[in-house]
Amino acid sequence: MLQRFSTWRQIIYANGSGGFAALDNLFGVYLVFFFLPPKESGLSELIHNKPVILGLTVMGIIIIFGRIIDSIADPVIANWSDNSKAKMGRRKFFLVTGSLPFALIAALLFFPPCRIACTTNAVYLAVILGLYFFLYTYFMTPYLALIPELSHTHKDRINIVVYQAIFSLLGGGIVLVGVPLLWQSFQGTEIFGGRSALQAALVAVAIIGFISMFISGLVIDEKRYTKGEPANVKLFESLKMTLKNSTFIIYLIPTILFWFSFNIIRTIVAYYPIVLLNKEAGFQTILMVALFGGAILFFGVISVLSGKISNKAFMLLGLLSFSVFMSFTYVIDMFGEYKVIAGLVHMALLGIPVAILLIIPNAIISDISEVDGYETGKKREAMFFGTQGLFMKINYGIAAAIVTYLFAAFGKDAANPMGVKLAGPVAGIFCLVGFCIFLFYPQKEIERELIEIREGK
Repeated sequence: MLQRFSTWRQIIYANGSGGFAALDNLFGVYLVFFFLPPKESGLSELIHNKPVILGLTVMGIIIIFGRIIDSIADPVIANWSDNSKAKMGRRKFFLVTGSLPFALIAALLFFPPCRIACTTNAVYLAVILGLYFFLYTYFMTPYLALIPELSHTHKDRINIVVYQAIFSLLGGGIVLVGVPLLWQSFQGTEIFGGRSALQAALVAVAIIGFISMFISGLVIDEKRYTKGEPANVKLFESLKMTLKNSTFIIYLIPTILFWFSFNIIRTIVAYYPIVLLNKEAGFQTILMVALFGGAILFFGVISVLSGKISNKAFMLLGLLSFSVFMSFTYVIDMFGEYKVIAGLVHMALLGIPVAILLIIPNAIISDISEVDGYETGKKREAMFFGTQGLFMKINYGIAAAIVTYLFAAFGKDAANPMGVKLAGPVAGIFCLVGFCIFLFYPQKEIERELIEIREGK
């Protein structure tokens, strides 16, 4: 009999999501801002932002390149982990050995060789971003694969993903709230000023991210808490098996669109207070408090109602509400003297779909991979997360490319904000498509099979 993965171990394991989210948000929130800042920030551009080919800018091409590397790495590392015979465990090995290099490379993203826009910066960023995404996958795919392996009841599974969501929000908060505060604080010292103050803030977050991720792997004992054993399935065979799972495909497409929409919004977060609300960069902290407050409140709703409301219903609510609320970005600056209040309300409402996005997809894919493992006799949990990553990761590159195109074509400054305003409605359209597709998810069938599996244990 497998031992239950205790609550305190669940919390420490889930803590790794906080560190990962911190490093992920360093890239997601500040990479474009760091290299292509608005004029009002007082920082100069470090990469030229003119369309190069098919409307794509240099930054857009670099990010797509990085995401291609990431997408290729996902199934490769997933298969490596599924088949691993490492003594410390086929998942734990990656958590322990991947945390430090990932944090180091995340920090190096923000130390380009030139202080002005130049080709060298573009080449440097492309190389470092490729390494960043490889290490991103190296840690995250095995980490997520532990969710279905460590949770043997619906309650434990929801608890783990809720804990992970809380830590993810905290990790995001460290970036979205902490970085502006640290940046402002460092600027008041004799050592730092301007861009170096921002770099110092980003490095501080990278250190916190490393500590969090490293600790998360220490409580994992796969022999005691999982039935993890090498799957012994070749890469392309495993990938083919995963893509033939029709339930997974119905789940995958809406989830990709959900995250795609979120990534569009995340890319403009640093521009939101400066360009749309005519506030200083530090006001982003207050906006994020509103967002996180809304999300934390809805975490409780999900936890309490998870036994009564299905994962499918929550997912549909998230997709539809995200589509509606994100479209508000276009009209926020039309509220005149009340636009700051409107912005705060907007962020609080976005907390609802953000909470769902951070919890429900991981619970759903864990259910799907558990059912598949028992039906095929091959426990390939990592490949499900890796295949998702194969398609998911490049969507951020496309999202960033769309945003940088909107900036180039319509503007990104307070005097010409249309590029920032349009990002919300564009993202909303993708979420609406996802909502329509997810209506076909077979929730009742999955629940029936999980009951049969767990009763047979």
